[in-house]
Amino acid sequence: MGSKKSFVIYTAWKSFFELLDEPALVKELLFAVFSLAEGEEVVITNNKVRTAFNAIEPTMKEDLEAYKAKCEKNRAAAQSRWSNTDGMRSHTDAMQRDGDNDYDYVNDNGNDYDNESDNDIDMSVMSGQDVPSVADVIEASKNRRVDMSEEEAKAFLEHYYRDLKGVINGEPIRNWRKLLKSWDNHTLVEPETVMGTGYEGYQNVYCRLPVEVQRAVDKDQEQFGGMLTRATARKVTELRRAV
Repeated sequence: MGSKKSFVIYTAWKSFFELLDEPALVKELLFAVFSLAEGEEVVITNNKVRTAFNAIEPTMKEDLEAYKAKCEKNRAAAQSRWSNTDGMRSHTDAMQRDGDNDYDYVNDNGNDYDNESDNDIDMSVMSGQDVPSVADVIEASKNRRVDMSEEEAKAFLEHYYRDLKGVINGEPIRNWRKLLKSWDNHTLVEPETVMGTGYEGYQNVYCRLPVEVQRAVDKDQEQFGGMLTRATARKVTELRRAV
């Protein structure tokens, strides 16, 4: 079932377990349920267990198929949004409030509203033709507590100044610093780049992550159709390097 890490156990199933009068049979039913959830072969040797499993299986399959359909829908929406310039532009424009609680954004007229000082930029000389350097992007990222490598800074500049030509919704970018956190939190990457390839490789990395990072991985993949945000991918990479 791909990246799904959990499934629902219904209270109505309690009666099926109660019918199994031996701990070994309860264990066999539990293993069968987990095998189905993980897409593995279900092995059952006892008729009582088979009867209980047959009562549970239809509901589980229905839930799993619904989850799979949701993931496919999210993946298609994410790919559509991030693979075309117009979709990326709309998403970026919507994310101008960058999560650092200073309520800053650029409105449709290109005017900058910000309740922080922003002494590091002169709005009177900033225009869509003033392209920052890679060093400028890296330095500004540090000031906004965004860890951006030289490669990522280049990708940031290429997207906004080569692909979008320094324009968002028909207006020149007035303050590119406002886009740094939204770039970090909402740019999507393939999970294989940081989680390893294959089911076993993925599980080996996932099981070693702290619970809060596992939750971030699960949330990203459910929301973005199996993809990870750059911010979550960076956390995984940092933890793998630290081990």
